[in-house]
This record gives sequence, C-alpha cells and structure tokens, in this order.
Amino acid sequence: MIRLFRRYLLPVVLGTFWLCAAIAAPVAPSSGTALMHESFQQFDQQLDSGWRTLQVKGDYTGAAAAIRKYQLAHAAQLKTWQKDSLAFHLAHVYALAGERPRAIRWFRRAMADDSFGNDAYIEAFIAFLQHDKPALLEVRHAIATTHPGPWQVQDLHEVDAMIDYFGEPFEAAWAARNCHESGATHKTAAWKAYCQALDIKYRNLYLQHGITLKTAVH
Repeated sequence: MIRLFRRYLLPVVLGTFWLCAAIAAPVAPSSGTALMHESFQQFDQQLDSGWRTLQVKGDYTGAAAAIRKYQLAHAAQLKTWQKDSLAFHLAHVYALAGERPRAIRWFRRAMADDSFGNDAYIEAFIAFLQHDKPALLEVRHAIATTHPGPWQVQDLHEVDAMIDYFGEPFEAAWAARNCHESGATHKTAAWKAYCQALDIKYRNLYLQHGITLKTAVH
C-alpha cells in the first residue's frame, strides 16, 4: 500500500499542492507593466525612472518599445505637448540604436503639432541622421541667431556635438555632450555606469577629440 502511494498517489498530491500554491501566489508585475502605471512626469521627465531605466542599460530597443506602448496606453489622457515629447524621445532612442529611418520619422512627428516651439533644434537631429552637413550648419546658424532664450545655449551645445562628430554614430555624439561637457546632469550611479560603458565603446574616437576619460560625468 505504501509502495502504491509513493508511486501513484504522491506525485498527484504534490502536483496538486504546487498548482494550488502557484495559483494563490501573487504575481509580481513585470518591469514593463510597472512602467505603464507611471505618471507622465515619472515616465518621461525624470532621469531615474521611466524609459530611461532601459536606456541606461543600453537597451534602446526595450526603451523604444516601452515608449511606444506608453503612447498607445495613454493616448486619450496625454496632452499635445506630452505626445510630442514622447515622439521626440522615441526618435532619440531609435537614433541611439542606429535605426535612422525610424528616428527621422518620429523626429518629424514630434514637430507636427509645433508644441516644441523650436523646430530648428529637431531639424538638427534630422540633418545629422541624413548626413546633410550643410543643413546641419544652417540649422546651427538659425538657432544661434533667431532662438534666444534659456534653452539656446543647451541647444547649441547639442548641435555643436553633432557637428564635431558628424559622420559618426549618433550615440557617440550624444554621449560626448551629455556625459562629458559642462552642464551634463546625469549623475546617478546608473547613468555614470552607462557613460563609462560608452567611454569604453568610443575610447579611440573620444581621445582623438581630446576628451579626458578619467570620469564619465563632471
């Protein structure tokens, strides 16, 4: 009898126990699901949450997928400027991933409603990705002469990085500005590790441009 129990009934009893336990156990939401429940401010406007938690891991594809999913999930609640901000950042991560056609398409989408009020800044990204240096220089001149304001200096720094690294991967140009130059704001441990990884990836290129690689963030 004991032998029959061990051979036939015990597996059934244990299987039933583990099945019931699995059903009763709470299911932890995946990171992707958790991101969808963040406010727009958390998801899109903060360095240590939202889609940027995927970017700093170098997971540009995951970051793009998260932004796209967030766009669709919150389409009815998002304001126009918020939709344009998400479109811009979606284009940005596509550019980091080297997906130029998708990046260009979403940069143009970000300009469609004119909520940024500074299309020249976005046009600079498009010119860089299209390998159109005359257009990039023209945009740089337009920003310098017709867009005075608190964002002008920052925009010019971004564009100047694209000019300096013209023909190189967008990721290299972006990191040169955002990881090294004065005014860089990515100071969390995750961002420092991300910048250091990019230092390794583009070491020779950065040394050619005179960037000191002792630290990734000032």
